[in-house]
Amino acid sequence: MNAARSAGIRRTTDARRHYRDLIDALLAEGDREAAVACAELAVAQGIWRHPEQRPEHYVPSLEPCPVFDPTQFWFTGFLAESYPRIRAELDAVTAASPGGFLPVEEPLLDRGRWEQVTFYEAGHRFADVCERFPVTASVIEGIPEASSGGPGVVTLSWLYPGTHIRPHCGGSNARHRVHLGLRVPEGPKMRVGDRTLRWQEGECLVFDDSFEHEVWHDGTQPRVVLLLDVSHHALDPSVRDWILSARSEFDQRISTYMTERGIRRAELTEDTLRLTADPGVTSLVTRYLRESNASAIELRDGKARYEYR
Repeated sequence: MNAARSAGIRRTTDARRHYRDLIDALLAEGDREAAVACAELAVAQGIWRHPEQRPEHYVPSLEPCPVFDPTQFWFTGFLAESYPRIRAELDAVTAASPGGFLPVEEPLLDRGRWEQVTFYEAGHRFADVCERFPVTASVIEGIPEASSGGPGVVTLSWLYPGTHIRPHCGGSNARHRVHLGLRVPEGPKMRVGDRTLRWQEGECLVFDDSFEHEVWHDGTQPRVVLLLDVSHHALDPSVRDWILSARSEFDQRISTYMTERGIRRAELTEDTLRLTADPGVTSLVTRYLRESNASAIELRDGKARYEYR
């Protein structure tokens, strides 16, 4: 790829990122009318092809389509056939050891509780989770498009009653997101673009998460799905291979994450995680605490809570 083309791609990606940030901010403020107008302006300028499909990493040749027929993918039948074994393992493991699910890292939770365990991320296998759920892991490994050759994540996603995941768009339109319903009570639903979807136990949903989507759970029991990312079925093989080859190693991703957030050291002792900030963050927070005459500050639901000497 020549330098001029690379620079053009970077400029386009930057424009998408700026538009996304602005639209997300407007949605967070509750100004949906302005957010829609901004998205339509981006489409008019050739940033995206559909105002509700706003990924940062975008393949323009892929036809915008929010939801797909699960029967057109071979692995949805395999997952449906495997559902009884996966469900039995989920029930047995969580009955014996209910912990181990961690909060989802993305800041998308409007209210409630949303947790997951991760089997794969960008082709990286998490051995501890696979050992805890060996039956589920063996099923996942039978779908190389999602496991070793996966473009995203494979998780068990656990959504508690009263939860709302705010409207958002996934980072790429070059993949499909697949949900296999495992525990599905009355109450949860998901909007993808202008479509409203509901899960069924033992059945799959396939959608493009680069379309704006949000989730509500108005029931009384947790909803659990097996979530898998696979490459878009219409993606040119050469583009697919290039995207997969650009996946970063897990240690590189965690290093970038820590650097961006000013974390110098992380230490896990049993179930307690201790973080050490870099000098700049340490200096800023120390000065703020001293000026506030506070001994500690904690964020709860996005608001600062203080402890005083």
